[in-house]
Order: sequence, then C-alpha cells, then structure tokens
Amino acid sequence: MLGRTAGFVQKRSFDAYELALLKMPGAKMNLLLKDYSPSDRDGVNQVALEAFAQYEHHYDDWVSFQDGIGHMADLSNHADLIVAERGTVVGAVVHVGPGRPRNQIFPDNWSVLRMLVVHPHQRGQGIGKQLVAASLRRAYLSGAPVVGLHTSPIMASALSLYRSLGFEHDCDLPSIRGVPYSRYALSQAAIPIALDRLHKR
Repeated sequence: MLGRTAGFVQKRSFDAYELALLKMPGAKMNLLLKDYSPSDRDGVNQVALEAFAQYEHHYDDWVSFQDGIGHMADLSNHADLIVAERGTVVGAVVHVGPGRPRNQIFPDNWSVLRMLVVHPHQRGQGIGKQLVAASLRRAYLSGAPVVGLHTSPIMASALSLYRSLGFEHDCDLPSIRGVPYSRYALSQAAIPIALDRLHKR
C-alpha cells in the first residue's frame, strides 16, 4: 500500500519508491530521474522544442506556440519539474500540486500533469512511463482527489498511455491554435492501480 500524507506535498526530493521506478521493465538503468535545477534549463527547453516539433503543421501561429513551449523550464517557478537525464536531459514532466497556480480549466484542489516530453531519439525506452509514474506518485502524496491533464488526439502515443492507465475523458475544451483538446481525469483511488500497471509494463 502506498504511503500518503494529508494536504500538500511536503518534499521535492525523490523517495525510495520513486527511485525504485528506475527498475521498471524496459527501462535503461543509466537513466536518472531528478528534480529540476537551474543548470537543467537549456536542456529542458530544448527537449520540449524537439518533442513538439512533429506537430508544427497542426497548430495555427506555430511561431508563438513554439515560443511558449521553449520556456518549459519556467514552469518550475510554481510546480514540480521532474527531469530525466542520460548524460544530458532526455525528458521532463511537470506536476502541479493542489493549491498551486494552474490553468483555470483545472479545479484548484486537483493535481495536474503537464508537458510530458521525451526527446524523439530516446522514445520507446520507457522514459515517458517513468516520468508519468513519478508524477502520479507525487499526486497521490499530495492528497489531491483527482489528477487532471489536457491533451489532444494528435498526440496519439501519449493519449494511448494515459487511457491505458485509467485516465477518463472528462470534457472537451476550446481548441488551442486550431488543435482540439480535451480534459482527462484519474481519481486518487485509481492512482495505485495506474502505478502498478506502469511497473508491470
């Protein structure tokens, strides 16, 4: 049974459970998951840009959208930015805990998973799954009743992963620069099940 605390996350460093996620089947053992530090800024921003580059022709006004993506590291000012390294930054994800600043599409007491990115040359090795698992662990510890995220059908691989973990379609959202988006939600009670699925994959 996962341990939990009431209220907000009381730490930002990885605990033994999170470190154990590095032993998930299919994961390379030279992968390091860690909390963001300022020295990761350029690497995180570059991986975000390269991860989203495949969607360039889907978004209207790609230049301005790309500018926002290229400042992913700024999200660390109000959220947990988890970084995956293999010599250099190869992936990242953001966990926004309850009560912390977020897009108004998410209730204030939810945890939110944002900006899951993996370098295109590093995909298919379990990095994204480990980043999601680390985020879900923090969401569980926060006591949030729900974990939310928003994504689009154009991000088919990510959407397939989220649905396989139990995230359910909650509502459709206004499109973002011409791209359709929806909100997905996972209840706190379902987080241990999702983590178990990730561990067995």
